[in-house]
Amino acid sequence: MSVTQRIGLIACALIAALVCFGAYGSSAQKVKTQTEAGADHASFPAPEDGEIVPGEVIVGLEEDATQADLAALNRQTDAQTEEDLPRSDVNLVDLPQDVGVREAVQRYEASPAVEYAEPNFKIFPSATPNDPSFNKLWGLNNTAQSIGGQAGTADADADAPKAWNTMTGTAGTVVAVIDEGIDVSHPDLRNNMWTNPGEVPNNGVDDDGNGYVDDVFGYDFANDDATVYDPDPVNGSGDEHGTHVAGTIAAEGNNGIGVAGVNWHAKVMALKFLGPNGGSTLDAVEAINYAVANGADISNNSWGYVGSPSRSLQDAINRADNAGHLFVAAAGNGGTDGVGDSNDASSSNTNYPSSYPNPNIISVAATDNRDTLASFSNFGATTVDLAAPGVNVASTLPGIRYGYYSGTSMATPHVTGVAALLKSQQPTLDDAQLKARILDGADKKSSLTGKVLTNGRLNAANALPSSTVTVGADSTDPTVSQVGPSRTRDRTPKIAATVRDDRAELTQGDMTLALDGRNRAGFGYDAGTDRLVYDSGRLSLGQHTLKITATDAAGNTTTETKTFKVIRR
Repeated sequence: MSVTQRIGLIACALIAALVCFGAYGSSAQKVKTQTEAGADHASFPAPEDGEIVPGEVIVGLEEDATQADLAALNRQTDAQTEEDLPRSDVNLVDLPQDVGVREAVQRYEASPAVEYAEPNFKIFPSATPNDPSFNKLWGLNNTAQSIGGQAGTADADADAPKAWNTMTGTAGTVVAVIDEGIDVSHPDLRNNMWTNPGEVPNNGVDDDGNGYVDDVFGYDFANDDATVYDPDPVNGSGDEHGTHVAGTIAAEGNNGIGVAGVNWHAKVMALKFLGPNGGSTLDAVEAINYAVANGADISNNSWGYVGSPSRSLQDAINRADNAGHLFVAAAGNGGTDGVGDSNDASSSNTNYPSSYPNPNIISVAATDNRDTLASFSNFGATTVDLAAPGVNVASTLPGIRYGYYSGTSMATPHVTGVAALLKSQQPTLDDAQLKARILDGADKKSSLTGKVLTNGRLNAANALPSSTVTVGADSTDPTVSQVGPSRTRDRTPKIAATVRDDRAELTQGDMTLALDGRNRAGFGYDAGTDRLVYDSGRLSLGQHTLKITATDAAGNTTTETKTFKVIRR
């Protein structure tokens, strides 16, 4: 089926640069694009110059079609296949100069071997610099400090410090930043950059056989090389947008330098597909495929276009979902008027990929330091999941710099960082579980009612369960202290457990103890030592099951079960 799109800049709105809101500015440039479908589809205006990659068409083959079928189609117009993306049936076709993109889309779609054909649309971000420090990170910890001339509202934040009492992250969690490139040498990022263990740097060889040469930190799909950071040739500060996004997700925490990311230790995979003139649909698809194939659990996608869905892009996100990969996407920064639009409306203003129905997508709107929806932020009670801090966000910039940006681009990495914290805490969670925890933990806000699906703003502390239960047993047989199946010769063991909540003091009323399926009273709990003790009384010979449950103030419940066996002396 045909795809009709209007590609636009959603990435970020930059303070003091491009579009005004209050006393500051934000970019909301939008390239407007549509393409006409085949004769059996609704008709749309043809794409304008500059909105598509000229001379290129993306062709998705039917499941039983082959490259030979595509080659036969190409010969009809003297076209040729430039690229056949691995792990998908997506092909990039180069057209001869005398064949237009619109005409070619119609020709390819007319073939029974083709599932869909579409232009290779351009996708754009934006960028600009400024200033540092943790006390500037109101989105993580809002103490009502003044940011950008506006005093904040205390606790209008993602409650990161409370979440950090439970988890600050682990290096085992890999997050793909699909964006502009990242300055991998930045002192707040370099220790947290993902590196490909199978690749030898700069030897000009595809050592791990994944199809990409020297992809040590990731890959640059815009320039088809492994250089994931490309400085601006004039001032040396290119790829600011991607570097800023990466800092919010995983700037190294507690290192005495600059800022802290939401996850202090996660590894960031640098996947560049946006250059000075934007990026293309095909490069975005290839970046997503790479992220999934190379072990990224989550991707941050602070970019997009406005118009109708792209089949090739949606299919790539679906393949990611099949692999358990969470796709966090910016809801968009409104139209050329700088005012946010509804993504729920079935119109040419709908933002993608955030509005695709794929279940592994979290769509993110932006709020300011008073928990108000940002004026530039798109919204949608059914298409936008939640909001996150996105106005005057301080983070890393290339060249050991820091600065403020604004936009749904800046809100999105806050959510990605929380997803990475959850994944670090509980590595077995899949994308659906990560999404559910994040959405269920959102702080309900009257200012967001009817604006986003959850009616709320991101809360990292609510998303992370913090009650932890460690169960053991004190008896004459020390093996009973082990969690899991064990044996004891003591017919009256004293059961002991450590029950702790790192955010608040628990009481005995916050927990239950069940022995052999029946809740038992009479256990004691010392909040000072986090120690629960229960005298079991005389037990019969054979197997017994102990279950202790603790519930914290946020309603998160943790259960630990221990099975042990009483044997003859």
